[in-house]
This record gives sequence, C-alpha cells and structure tokens, in this order.
Amino acid sequence: MKRLASSYRDTDGYVFEYIGKIYRCIKPKYFSDYHELIDCGLYQQLIDAGYLISHTDIDNSEVKILDDDIDKIILPEQIPFISYPYEWSFNMWKDAALLILKIANISLQKGMMLKDATPFNVQFYNGRPVFIDTLSFERHVTEKPWIAYRQFCECFLGPLLLMHYNDRDAGKLFMVYPNGLPLHVLKSLLPAKAKWNLHVYLHVWLHEKLSLRRKNKEPDKGAFSKQKLIVLLKGLTDFVAALSQKKTKSEWANYYTETIIGYQYLEAKKIIFENFVSEINFDIVIDLGTNEGLFALLLKQRAKLVIATDEDSSCVNKLYENIKKEKIKNIIPLVNNLIAPSPAIGWGNAERASATERFKGDLILALALVHHLAIGANIPLQYIAQYLSKAGRFLIIEFVPKSDEKVKQLLLNREDIFTDYNLLNFKNNFSRYFFILKEEKIGDTDRILFLMKKYN
Repeated sequence: MKRLASSYRDTDGYVFEYIGKIYRCIKPKYFSDYHELIDCGLYQQLIDAGYLISHTDIDNSEVKILDDDIDKIILPEQIPFISYPYEWSFNMWKDAALLILKIANISLQKGMMLKDATPFNVQFYNGRPVFIDTLSFERHVTEKPWIAYRQFCECFLGPLLLMHYNDRDAGKLFMVYPNGLPLHVLKSLLPAKAKWNLHVYLHVWLHEKLSLRRKNKEPDKGAFSKQKLIVLLKGLTDFVAALSQKKTKSEWANYYTETIIGYQYLEAKKIIFENFVSEINFDIVIDLGTNEGLFALLLKQRAKLVIATDEDSSCVNKLYENIKKEKIKNIIPLVNNLIAPSPAIGWGNAERASATERFKGDLILALALVHHLAIGANIPLQYIAQYLSKAGRFLIIEFVPKSDEKVKQLLLNREDIFTDYNLLNFKNNFSRYFFILKEEKIGDTDRILFLMKKYN
C-alpha cells in the first residue's frame, strides 16, 4: 500500500494506491457524515447528474492497511489521467467553478454542505469536470456559514477574475498559490475598474474587509441562514456564468486555416497521418503542440485517451468547447508549455507531479513542433529526441526544414546560428532512440512526416 503524497491534509481519511488501483480510506470520525451522504440521497443524486465519481465499498480483507482504526475502504471510479488547475483553459476553470457551486447548492437542499472548494478536487473525465473527493461533505448546521466560501473565492473566483480582467493565462498563478490567491494579493492584481463591479466588490474587497474585522469575533446569530446561503450560491453562480476570457490576440489561433502553407498541405498531411496510425497499436496518445486539436480529433474513434496540449490557452479553450459540443469523452485538452512545463510542486515537491512525469503514452505526436523548439527556443535536436523517447513508444513527428516559410519567419530578425538544424542531423539524433519506420514528404512542401518506434 502506498499513500499518495497529496493526501495528507484531510483528517477524515486518505487516498492510497494498492496493486495499481486508487482507494480511499475513511476514518471512524467521518462515518456519521459518510452515512448521511448515502442515506439522504445526495450521493446518488450527484452520481446521476454526473457531478461526482462513483465508488464501490470494499471488504477490508481485500487490501492491506496501515491504520488499525480504519475499517471503511472504498474503491472510487478510476480516473485515467490527473490534470491540475494551472493546466486548464478559461472555460475549463469556469465549468469547474460552476460544478462546485452546483454541488454546494444540491448539498444544501439535502441538508448537507460542501466543506472543500479546492480545484484539486475536480478532474476532467469523459469530456467534463467531475468532483472526486467523497469526503468533502458534512451535515449542514443551521446558522453556520459556508466554510468553503473563502476557499472558493481564492481558488476559483480569483483566477477567473484575473483571466477576465488581466490576461487569459493568469490561471497559471495557481502554481505559485496552490492554496488559493489571497484576497489582498488578488486586490492588488485586479485593475481599479474591477472594484466597481458589485460582485467583485462583494466577494473580494468587502469579503477581505469583513474577514479581517471578524477574525477574532463570533459570527452574528442569524447571519448565515439557509436562505441567505442559497442567495449567496445563486449570486455566485450567475456571476461566474457571465464571466468571459479577456480578449487578446492569439499567436497560434487559426494556425491551420490561415497558414501560408495552404489547404493542400493540410489535406496531404492528414492522409499520411491516418496511414501511419493505421499501422500501429496504441491506447494513450499525447499530442504535444495540438493547436486547436485537429489531429487529436482524428483519433477520437481509435484511442482510449488523448491528452492534447498546447501553450496557447485560447487554442486549448477552442478545443475544449469543441469537445463539449461534440460530446467527445476521450480527449483532455490542457495548457502546457514544453519549454516551461508544469513542475512538481507542493510539500517535498511530491504533492503534484510534473507534466514530464504525467505526460506518458503509447503514441506521441509532435506535428509542426520541432522547429519551434529547436530554432524558436534553442533546444538542441539531441535534447528533443531524448525527451520524446521517454514519453512514449511510438512517435509521429514532422521535420520542417530551413527552406520552409515558417522557419524563415523564425529566423527573420535573428542570426542563423543553427548550423546543425538539417534533415541529416535530425535523423542521426532521433536514430539514437528510435527506429525510423516510415518517412513521407508532405504534398508539394519540403516538410517530412516520420513514424518512429522506440528501441526496446
């Protein structure tokens, strides 16, 4: 049994791995609330709505446990891939926030309350956000405030407001503040005009002011009636639902539709790509530099899971909306920059795994990517080949030579110091780690698509 490094904060239980599966232990102190969650019908209502992952009760004799006083173990529905909030696009943040508010409202109607509102309790699964912490519910006590209100404001509302007012990539600040953006920090980052929005004033400025005033005082009796909590949740829901991402020009949006290479190139590339994937077996695909997910979407019927990543959050946002519209369940779009990937963070750098550790698959896609890494970011071809060899078994990769207009653009205002960037050197470096199974020129361009397989 291996207890997960991220599961140490909750005194009511913890999560552990045993023989390749994730389990949750429930301590006796939580039994009362756990049974109420089941008996009042809240659990089943959330399951039926798709808001909470289901679980199965497990006989303790089936697993080895460490604590003698734990006599309740459940097996949650297994989530195939764990993402983190700082890898989400704006609409993913927004949908996750709305999920929390829906769950809190339903819980209140059932006589319970959601006691945790951290984004780390939300995962994207089957094309939508789902809540994964079964132990985050407690009986609602009359006149008691929503204990997770401040956490919601700092963990969800704060990042959303910064992405709305400041920059679409402001959600990455959650890496620095994984417990939530403190309200005083949020105030300092928001533009002055934000204060004149009634909801922002109430949930940020006034919230912080009252929190400081009440720090050492008991709340007034009647200040948190059930009706007032319902009004609070309704107001937050309406406000969050109306938020939108700050409109800024995206460097890579409409890359394929507006590319100077043209429609013929794209169609030729799709044909070669589909021929390549028809000759190999794979379940999990990692699409690095997915843009708006054109090639990831081509695999929606073939792969069990596609992790489609790009540094451009607007492109990822468009892919996410497409996935929602088409009800695609096996593609997870994420914001990730290969030059500065999500690091391992938290206590002992072990709570949240790095992108490099998590982005592993049977098939890796690196389409129209290598020239951006090698020339745009000065990453040697040897380093790129080594990195990709650790990510997956098969590789479909595109080589874009210096004769290509896109590479000429990268070199337009800088000295060409990339004497090693050529097809021969590309093949030599990748041949250290991969068999080159196939290579094919893409249409009338000088670009070449490769299918490779890692050495055993």
